[in-house]
Amino acid sequence: MNNRLDETASGGGIKPSARLSKKDRKRILIIGIGAPFGGVESYILGLVDLFGEKAQLFALCGLPELAARLRRANVKVFRIPVVRSPGGSLILFQLSNLVRLIVAFAILPVLVLRYRIDIVQVNGYYESLLVLPARLLGCAIVRTSHSSSEIDRYRWYREPTKYFPRLAAMHLLKLATKVICVSEAVGKDVLQNVPADKVVVIPNWVPEVPVAKTEPESLSPPIKLLYVGRLEQYKGLHLLLEAIRGMKGLHLTVVGVGSYREELERLAQGLDVEFKGFCANTAPFYEEADIFINPSLGPEGLPIVSLESMAHGLPCIFSALPVHREISDNGVASLLFQVGDANDLRAKLLRLVEDQSMRRSLSQRARNIIHERYSPDAARRAYTRAFELREEYST
Repeated sequence: MNNRLDETASGGGIKPSARLSKKDRKRILIIGIGAPFGGVESYILGLVDLFGEKAQLFALCGLPELAARLRRANVKVFRIPVVRSPGGSLILFQLSNLVRLIVAFAILPVLVLRYRIDIVQVNGYYESLLVLPARLLGCAIVRTSHSSSEIDRYRWYREPTKYFPRLAAMHLLKLATKVICVSEAVGKDVLQNVPADKVVVIPNWVPEVPVAKTEPESLSPPIKLLYVGRLEQYKGLHLLLEAIRGMKGLHLTVVGVGSYREELERLAQGLDVEFKGFCANTAPFYEEADIFINPSLGPEGLPIVSLESMAHGLPCIFSALPVHREISDNGVASLLFQVGDANDLRAKLLRLVEDQSMRRSLSQRARNIIHERYSPDAARRAYTRAFELREEYST
């Protein structure tokens, strides 16, 4: 079994230009057994699209939505059923995570040996525990780090189900053959525990760069604001609701699901806010919006929704997290407001609504940055090198 990630990527006497045979393609098992559909799941789908026919792809996942979309992309999928916890019970949710992890431990050796897997690609904190058995089975391990370790946010005696998986994930990073970080901000965190020669930063990317929308000369009410993301407290949507209260002529569309939705709906009473729930295709919402806002409190690795809004040419307002400073060139391509400050968010929103030239400037700069750094072509080249995949050839 050929398991070395740094093996030579080309053979002698081979000329570029046609498809590889199956035997020449590496076998990659992608693992993502998380329960909610979010950034990691979008990343997995994007990764499959990047690989195309350069590799034979297998996936071990939990969500039926993810499994169905992977199968449509010709990935051989093995699904561990996700048990929905009645009433959103945290204890049952954590128990479901544990059960999925135990099942994954049992299935992993069978998949590796049966399909002669070369590389295991791992996502998520719980999934990181699978690095050890995969390494013992002789596989190369590519661990994608989607966010900082967050270990300082939790106390082991108060939130053991969050603290210990993160602690284990932090140490198991050292066993990976390669650690891919989705932003420079995440890379700085990972380098505290992993040797630099194992770490590579490959930013998240947009699946496509759409045609730029035409910026109107002026905004007429209702001005259409957009939020896309998980409905959790750390995502900061409550700050946006607080910021727009009392402002006239605004309509906010919220796309996403999460455990904080009921509280957010309560906070939105009296405001012109529409909760759309989960939508697999978010493009129409970007196309119809006037302004996009990501008020996240963090931590964030690299929010794909922020990149998508920039790619669509929407004037954006982001919280001034390190990763938002990174992707916007420190506020050149979006307005940044002080993290957690609803008053500053309100001030930035008023400024953007009133200044048409600023909206146009931010839109153009954002699209330029996406083309240069976060396009599918840039990501495809980087991942082909990271996984040492052969290009398509003819003999």
